[in-house]
Amino acid sequence: MLGESPSRMLARANIEATPLRLAVVGVMAGAGRALPAGDILALVRRLRPANRVTLYRILDLLVEKGLARRHSAGDRAQRYCLEPGTAGAPHGHAYCVRCGAMQCLPQGAGLADVAALGAGLAMDVLSVEVRIDGVCAACRGHESRPAGAAVDAAPGNS
Repeated sequence: MLGESPSRMLARANIEATPLRLAVVGVMAGAGRALPAGDILALVRRLRPANRVTLYRILDLLVEKGLARRHSAGDRAQRYCLEPGTAGAPHGHAYCVRCGAMQCLPQGAGLADVAALGAGLAMDVLSVEVRIDGVCAACRGHESRPAGAAVDAAPGNS
């Protein structure tokens, strides 16, 4: 679960705990929200040397092993966050179309009934991705960019 140490999270996912993997998971756990790879890299570099290629390999491994999820946003940049590991509770996100921030929504926030979806579709539903687009509280009232405009200038979106 998200209250675990990075080393325990990696062990639970059967991933070897290297110093860089520990740093990446620690940064993602500390963020509390979905981050673009560029932001993760910048935060990891505060802790230790890292390069973009290695970071993407680590992120791909975390996604492959089910420890992290890759989420699309309205601005071309993929965001990454740690997966709580509960298949029955969808993990949704709220995306600000002005600043590009993507916040994790509480588990089981009434977004989707996975069991009902599976029964209605006659399939085993493995995951559900929900993204709510809007304007965050910090951006509300600031009209520097029209709602829906591309977000390119924020850190990590290059």
